[in-house]
Amino acid sequence: MSSRLLPTWGCLGSCAPATLARLEAVARPLEHPAGASIATTGEAAEGIMLLSQGVVRIFHALSTDSQFTVKLLRAPRALGVLEVMHSTRWVASAEALTPLEGSVIPVAVFREALAMDHGFTTAVLGDLAASYEGTIRVSRAMGFDGCEQRLIRVLLEYAEHFGRPAEEGLVIRYPLSRQRLALEIGAARRSVDRALAALAEEKLLSLSPKGWRVLHALDELSRRCHGVAQPR
Repeated sequence: MSSRLLPTWGCLGSCAPATLARLEAVARPLEHPAGASIATTGEAAEGIMLLSQGVVRIFHALSTDSQFTVKLLRAPRALGVLEVMHSTRWVASAEALTPLEGSVIPVAVFREALAMDHGFTTAVLGDLAASYEGTIRVSRAMGFDGCEQRLIRVLLEYAEHFGRPAEEGLVIRYPLSRQRLALEIGAARRSVDRALAALAEEKLLSLSPKGWRVLHALDELSRRCHGVAQPR
């Protein structure tokens, strides 16, 4: 069987040639349409997902109608490293926001590579360590931030991946209805309605003629998101 070229995940650059060849030889193709569930909290991880194309949403499902968006990730990225390294089930769920392409490395082969290739192991551990700051920040948001802060954080996440500069502001070219925003921040729809109305009244947010969310004054929105009052 011919080898399959792996996505450009940064850690692969630290692999020895033999390790990389072994990973490429066992890689299975990964393809998912937009909207597909690619991981569910509590389910077993079959391997490492190496994404070459697409954007995924990582979230906690609090109930059937309440979730908490942790972050959005754009390829090239790896999903499942923590679960495979520690032999745990998926600790969060993941949804394809756009069509996804990539490869899957089986659990046994990935663990073998970590055991045999110290350079690769060091790179993977460094990649995990780099994600800790974001994890701590999101944990704080889940426990302490109000509806408006959680709403702004999610809007800024989408703006980072789907934002397009325009004359009227930064246009988020992804459908974010009030109901979806309420779902993603684990808030009641009426609370989201009030927060959106308040931000619109302050001219920090608006809707484009096509119904896209438009962000204005990004510095101020970022200050609000992190709980920093605007200087007087």
